[in-house]
Amino acid sequence: MEPLLELRDVTKRFGSKVALRSVSMSVSPGEMVGLVGPNGAGKSTLIRVSLGILTRDSGSVTLMGEDPLVSPRARESVGVVFERPSLPPSMPVISFLRRAARIKGASDEDVKRAVELAGLKGYEDRPFAHLSAGLKQRAAIAHAIIGSPRLIIADEPTSNLDPVERESVLELLVELKKQGASVLLSSHVLSEVLRVVDRIVVLKSGSVAISGGPEEILKGLRRVRVRTPEPEALAKELGSMGLKAATSGPEVIVQLEGNRDADLLDALAKAASKGIKIYGVDMVEPNIEELLR
Repeated sequence: MEPLLELRDVTKRFGSKVALRSVSMSVSPGEMVGLVGPNGAGKSTLIRVSLGILTRDSGSVTLMGEDPLVSPRARESVGVVFERPSLPPSMPVISFLRRAARIKGASDEDVKRAVELAGLKGYEDRPFAHLSAGLKQRAAIAHAIIGSPRLIIADEPTSNLDPVERESVLELLVELKKQGASVLLSSHVLSEVLRVVDRIVVLKSGSVAISGGPEEILKGLRRVRVRTPEPEALAKELGSMGLKAATSGPEVIVQLEGNRDADLLDALAKAASKGIKIYGVDMVEPNIEELLR
């Protein structure tokens, strides 16, 4: 099946700075791909090159089977959510979406569907100045999905949102995928992307550092935090059972390799039977810095 978006050996320079260096990646129909990297890694540049907004210095880009630089109409089947959407403060949500629908040749029914999918029922008549950051981002997504695009590109859509709003935006993107759209999700927060995507492309200094499925990416990054008043004794006990354990203040951090969850539970039960108190156990969410070490 032909990818909706494909980059092959794409390089982009800004003067002497190389923003993208021989980047290759793709998004296939029905797929959600996470584009992950620290700030300045080249994520936004890659998105703009993919849309034909920026020219590339070398390599090829195919969007909906066409080169977006040669054929801007390739963008007609793409909905884009930028990191900081520019929304008119005094304009009601519904007026904004209806104008977008007229530009895209979409119907009032398309606007109604976008409002419902984005969870904006009851907010249609409110101006953007009266919306929370999360609702503004939902409105930006509603704008992007008018006309039922085949591909949605979301550039840091959860940036500057609180945890509840971040989760709701991610759930919305997952729902859009279920409705048949493909999604390219850009973020610098590895943990949230891992929960929703099918594949991950990790950028570092403009190059693809790692790519693969979430399980493959997480290999070697699974860690468990154990809270205890006796971290030295617990670390020693876990180490005696062949687990990689190290103290960190009043905690013990255990590196899980392979399928050793059951071994950890057995070791913790054995430690408890020896009188070592255990106050709590939880997973440590991986971050970009650890992944790129």
